Amino acid sequence: MDKRLIPVILSMVVVFFVGARDAEDSSLLKLTETLFILPSPTGYEEPMVEAINGILPQGFRSSRDNVGSLYSRPGKQSSGLAVCTPMDETGYFVSGINPEGYLRLDKAVPGPPLIDSFHLGHPMIVWTEGGPVEGVLSLPSLHILSSDVRKEFQERPSLELAYLDIGAGSEAEARNKGVAMLDAVIPWREITHLGGAKIAGHSLGLKFCAALVLDMAGHFSQSRIPNPTFVWMAQTKLPLRRSRPRSALGALRVSRELEADGIVIIDVFSCDAENHREIALGGGPVLAYSGEKGGKIGERIRELSRTKGLPLQVFAGYSSPVMNPFLSTHEEIIGLLLPVKFLDTPSEVVDTRDAENLKSLLLALLEEGRMR
Repeated sequence: MDKRLIPVILSMVVVFFVGARDAEDSSLLKLTETLFILPSPTGYEEPMVEAINGILPQGFRSSRDNVGSLYSRPGKQSSGLAVCTPMDETGYFVSGINPEGYLRLDKAVPGPPLIDSFHLGHPMIVWTEGGPVEGVLSLPSLHILSSDVRKEFQERPSLELAYLDIGAGSEAEARNKGVAMLDAVIPWREITHLGGAKIAGHSLGLKFCAALVLDMAGHFSQSRIPNPTFVWMAQTKLPLRRSRPRSALGALRVSRELEADGIVIIDVFSCDAENHREIALGGGPVLAYSGEKGGKIGERIRELSRTKGLPLQVFAGYSSPVMNPFLSTHEEIIGLLLPVKFLDTPSEVVDTRDAENLKSLLLALLEEGRMR
């Protein structure tokens, strides 16, 4: 995306966020709704980074690594803790424009199974240098395809036959709309408010996590206690080839960059996965670890949960591409995760009470200062 667009988007973000601070609704929810509109597919995280930098209070020292992750440190004293969260979502890019003006799409990373079929027949947004361009991901009429191709597509939907219709009648007209090769493409943004405290949307859990860490940073802008380092990790959906255990490239880069005694990973947890059935949506955040009880940080989180009456679910033996790279480079590493139903679909469901309880628990941990 052209950086000329970023100030425009950023001004929208700041206006929405400032208004949210005075609203009756949760500031975390309002901030999530604000970040939700920003594109951040793997390799296209720049708009998210610029927005976060624009919202961070004055006095934060920010830096980037070579894959695009953002590191932010309030003040000079470090608590020895780092709070890290992914910021890249599943998305697409323009891989071609045919003579009729239809766009072809591809992905930078493979993505979860069936992800392409979820978006067929639904609106999408192309982020061009001149601004967002709307379209719909469509298919040629199946009856005009050969029986072999039709059968294959019905069994395994793919992007190979799909095209993005932006209302152009020719390649020249599509380019006049500002579309260019490698422009980022994301699904249409809309949050659905379900019953109670549940809401749904594409990559909603990821946006909640990014917003939560940003909200945490705001609490430490004027703090005199030793401060944690906050990290928004890029390219965490890009797997490191032949890594055992499975690791994400962006997370590996962060694990080697950070100088911290302990790492707290804020991420999503698929609570309806077959081997995760004991974790419930609405049951509170998830303390996840692979070592002995999560070490000192894990024990302290359990104690804070008890003393403050905050719900907490525990998942031992947890492994993820985001957490794995830190296991060999840091003394203590735990996950404090947000339960999500229907993860990696356009209808991820989050219970906002889980997010608020995660926020309260993390804030209580960080306010204690250095973990020794």
